Amino acid sequence: MTQLRLGAHLSISQGLSKAIADAQAIGANTFAYFTRNPRGGAARQIPAEEAERFKVLSRETDVRDTVGHLPYTVNPAGRDPKVAEFARMVLREDLLRAGSFGGEFLNFHPGSHQGDGPEAGIDRLVATLKDVLAVPTGETMLLIETMSGQGSEVGCTFQQIREVLDRVQDQRLGVCLDSCHLFAAGYDLRTPAGVAHMVGELEDIVGLEHVRAMHLNDSKQPLGSHRDRHEKLGQGQIGRDGIGAILRNEFIRSLPLILETPVDDWKEYGAEIAIAKELAG
Repeated sequence: MTQLRLGAHLSISQGLSKAIADAQAIGANTFAYFTRNPRGGAARQIPAEEAERFKVLSRETDVRDTVGHLPYTVNPAGRDPKVAEFARMVLREDLLRAGSFGGEFLNFHPGSHQGDGPEAGIDRLVATLKDVLAVPTGETMLLIETMSGQGSEVGCTFQQIREVLDRVQDQRLGVCLDSCHLFAAGYDLRTPAGVAHMVGELEDIVGLEHVRAMHLNDSKQPLGSHRDRHEKLGQGQIGRDGIGAILRNEFIRSLPLILETPVDDWKEYGAEIAIAKELAG
């Protein structure tokens, strides 16, 4: 079976090298990070020497396939022109920032149509992405996160994701799955057959070649709830058997798998990663 690349959300506020050390401390060989304040717009500038040191350490430690996460305040599908311009600014800046230290992936929530309907939201999302990707932004790949369908979110069906990919037509754009979001959107991931069904639909509609990472979470809410409520592995509605089925699927285990489970301290992710390795078999 494919070797797992497992990680968790860690802070880069004390430096990229510290994030690598933290990843190793919890038994991880990848990690995710917020590119800036997750509830705002402030971003820490990364000096060139820090970026170069990270590249060296990443090679030496094999901590790689990192996944940056844009702040929750970014809404590339929103109707307000100021909101749209903020999304463009953050996307451009953070792609370049991640590229400066060799960050492989940068994922974002596709946003909310704010009552205008999914097609209007997708139109605005596509326009934002085309504008951002119309100029060189480095080698970091931008990943649309699959959503739960909560409220007026767009990107909660594979068909919507496919439409965005088709209309943007850029190799720098891919997809990041989220197990909690998929379960909340109606995909039953509690058995190997259910996971295989989801992957089959993903292959038929989106294309597996576009899928480059996954957030690994259990769900506090039941199947098809359309509610985004993460839970620790094996303690939610997906359960231990379901998390195990996800981790033993050959396609899924080929992806960088990032934990976003609720913890009070990042060190608790060590226990979560140990559970994931156990359930993976």
